[in-house]
Amino acid sequence: MGTFPDIVVDPYLVCLPRPCQRPEQLDDFVNSLLAWSELLQGDRVRTLFPESCLQSLMDEGHYPYGHELKQMAKRLGSAHISDDFVCRVAQDLLDRTPTLEEHCSIGLVIFDEESCHIEPEIYLTRLTGSTRYGFKHGLAIVACFQQKNSESSFLLASAKSSPEEAFREEVVRISAHIEQLDAKTDAEYWSKILPVGVDHSLPVAFSHNSVLEYLGCLRLWGTAQSPDDAQDAIATRIEELLAIGTGDRSAVKTFRVGEQFLASARQNAFGSRTDLAMNLIESSARIAVGVPKHPVEEFREDERPSSAQRKRADGAVAWRTHLTKHGPGFRLMFWELRDGTIELANVGTKFELEIL
Repeated sequence: MGTFPDIVVDPYLVCLPRPCQRPEQLDDFVNSLLAWSELLQGDRVRTLFPESCLQSLMDEGHYPYGHELKQMAKRLGSAHISDDFVCRVAQDLLDRTPTLEEHCSIGLVIFDEESCHIEPEIYLTRLTGSTRYGFKHGLAIVACFQQKNSESSFLLASAKSSPEEAFREEVVRISAHIEQLDAKTDAEYWSKILPVGVDHSLPVAFSHNSVLEYLGCLRLWGTAQSPDDAQDAIATRIEELLAIGTGDRSAVKTFRVGEQFLASARQNAFGSRTDLAMNLIESSARIAVGVPKHPVEEFREDERPSSAQRKRADGAVAWRTHLTKHGPGFRLMFWELRDGTIELANVGTKFELEIL
């Protein structure tokens, strides 16, 4: 896992707010764009923009801004905004950014529209016309690329909009039935598996600083060699959650990492894939904080609903929670000791009735 994942730019990041009725709307747009400019224009990361969105941004009048930004700032009394500087930042971003299609060597993806779902939907509904479809197509390219290259990692550079509650999970998910695609490489691979269903979760960050926060626990996780190392990564995410107001520090449970936890995670790709790794770290941290990402259910002796909850000789009781709900349906298994301590046990599929 590299220090930085490849960053895909959400076209919403460069779209002027329309309609723009309040100075705060314009300030949010400018601040979001500027917050990304340093990282996206530097050499430390590979920044990618969906080519399928470039022409539509111009056709629909989202870019270039022309005099619209200056007139908008004047109308709203936002004299502090330098329209020339903002325009240069946006131009540099779009002119210097390689296209997602070029990087992934996938020019076109044809998918069944009814099967294609983006969650949360707000990432699409706040865009218009061809830009909306272009972004959906870009996410489908990412999903297809990672279907073949599971070791690759991507992160979406985006900006929040109203309602902000929709962005609480900081992840966007795409699922679709892929019928055909134009692959510049790996044509033989795709000819053997198409048509195929894809289901992919893409982590989202909303500023340069949030990328660094995001990478804090990921960097620790990526280099973890022991249960203590894995525990440090999860503890880092716990601190980040508390800092943004998720949970109460007084209610955080003591936790530890079982001897097989890290190995089982890596065996199921939760070590090599950034999106899955962050999913597991986040889910583990939220269990300790007391705000689980998904419902927590009893781990029973067998599949019967009437079966008893599994217990260990020391009195610890077994629990499980979903990590992914599609495909293999990965789950996180953990023990809760008599004193309330959480012991993260292992990762497995929904077909495995095993807690280590």
